[in-house]
Amino acid sequence: MADNLTTTTQVDPAVAIFYDRILLKRGLPFLVHNRFAQTRSLASKSGNTMKFRRYSALAVAKTPLAEGVTPPGQQLSKTDLTAQLSQYGDFVHITDVVDLTVEDKVLTEANELLGEQFGETIDELTRDILDACASATNASKGSNGQTPTEITKADIQAVVKTLLNNKAKMITRVISASTGVGTVPVRPSYWGILHTECIDDLEAVSGFIGVEKYPNQKDVQDHEWGSTGNVRWVISQKAMKTTESPVQYHNFIVGQDAYGAIDLKGGTVKSIVKAFGSGGTSDPLNQRSTSGWKTFYVCRILNDNFMHNLEITHTA
Repeated sequence: MADNLTTTTQVDPAVAIFYDRILLKRGLPFLVHNRFAQTRSLASKSGNTMKFRRYSALAVAKTPLAEGVTPPGQQLSKTDLTAQLSQYGDFVHITDVVDLTVEDKVLTEANELLGEQFGETIDELTRDILDACASATNASKGSNGQTPTEITKADIQAVVKTLLNNKAKMITRVISASTGVGTVPVRPSYWGILHTECIDDLEAVSGFIGVEKYPNQKDVQDHEWGSTGNVRWVISQKAMKTTESPVQYHNFIVGQDAYGAIDLKGGTVKSIVKAFGSGGTSDPLNQRSTSGWKTFYVCRILNDNFMHNLEITHTA
């Protein structure tokens, strides 16, 4: 006897798709470029330009004094650097129909997206200024057959020697050895910023120490990958790379006081949410809401001698 089975062919679901209201997480980049800057706030009502000043060192006085004769003395000299702030910002428009019909908390999600956009904007602005550093070297000691080559111990040491000769101070102190099994001491260091696509080449550098071998894990920075000699490395998907072939990666190695990040007191980042109808006569039917941010910011290289751009390629 035939079985008149009723299946979804005869009776299909009125709602064929279940919508999971827990939104998926977005992948967020590692934002590291502001981490090693001098930070300053320009006082409000004081214009939009900050001036930095540096006095030049005096020449050493190796000439013996003649008895009773006053030497001529030396004249002070200074260098002034200025940094002019600019205003940045963005916003999103949301209609009342979206707010009333979409299952998600759209305004809340918009605020989170805008916060992420702000962080990435400031990070990229800083990165682009650092890339304008006057001191740059092509890695040349590698073996991948490209120009520049992959990163090597010899190329890193050459940059370290350049910074030392320029009297650039290191940023971190020594991490002394401990009784932990497999741990090793870490030298006082400059900081380097490396693209995530090059971590395998970094790990291949002779003498590389991964963060898991640091004696004191409290000293590990967010997104730090390891150290090579006198450089500790943080990684970022936002590190500078070119679009040419082969792709070049620009790795900034910085000492103390190499660059500054300046905002405006009273003009630091603000989250601005306008409710439906807050536009007055421009929104008479309460149809639009906005969420946005704005800020004043500028990054300035303070001393080219205290940072260096080591340009490399990746070993395919």
